[in-house]
Amino acid sequence: MMEYNLYETFREHISTLKECSKDHSDPDCIKFMTESQLEAINFDTVKTKYANDLVLSEECAASVDALLETDENIAFVEFKNGKVNNRNIKDKIRDSLLLFCDLTKQTISDTRKNLDFIVVYNEEKNPLPNQFKKQAVSDAPSRIAIGKYFLGKGNEELIRFDLERYKHLYFREVHTYTKAEFDKYIEEKFAGGTAS
Repeated sequence: MMEYNLYETFREHISTLKECSKDHSDPDCIKFMTESQLEAINFDTVKTKYANDLVLSEECAASVDALLETDENIAFVEFKNGKVNNRNIKDKIRDSLLLFCDLTKQTISDTRKNLDFIVVYNEEKNPLPNQFKKQAVSDAPSRIAIGKYFLGKGNEELIRFDLERYKHLYFREVHTYTKAEFDKYIEEKFAGGTAS
C-alpha cells in the first residue's frame, strides 16, 4: 500500500473528498458530488503543480479529481456532475496514470495490483449505459436495474461508460457509481466516511 506522506507533492495537496468533488461549471451555483470529509489528494492541483514545475500550462494534461487511500489499496476518483464524455475520461486515465507513475516511480504492473478507478456520476444526466447509443429497449431504466440486481447476485457490478476494458489492464478494479452508490462505498470502506 502507498502512503501519501512519503510523497511531498501529495502531502502539499491534501483536501477532502467533498472539496475534490466540487462542480466548478456554474460559479453561481456550486454543487458537490459527495459530502464526505475523508482526506484525499486533490489530484487536479497535483497535476497543475506538476505541469507548472515543467514550465507548462496545466491545460496540457487532464487529471482525475482525487486520489483516495483505503486500508488495502488506493483509488483514483473522478466526479462527473454533468454528462459523461468517454473521451474525456480516457484522457484523464492516461494522463493521471503517467503523472502518478512518474511521481511515485511505480509501473503499470504496480497499478494493476493496487490502484482502483472510480467514476462517480450524476444518474439523471447519464441515463444510458453507453452514451453514444440511441435509446433502445435494452437501455430502458428497468432493464438496467434488473441487470444491476443480477450482477450483484453474482458479486459483479455494472461498469458503465466503456471503462470495463481498463480493469486488470491498468487498474485492480474499476467502478462506476451514482452519488448514492459512492456514499454507500464510503460508508462501507470507512465506517461513516469521516475518518482519514
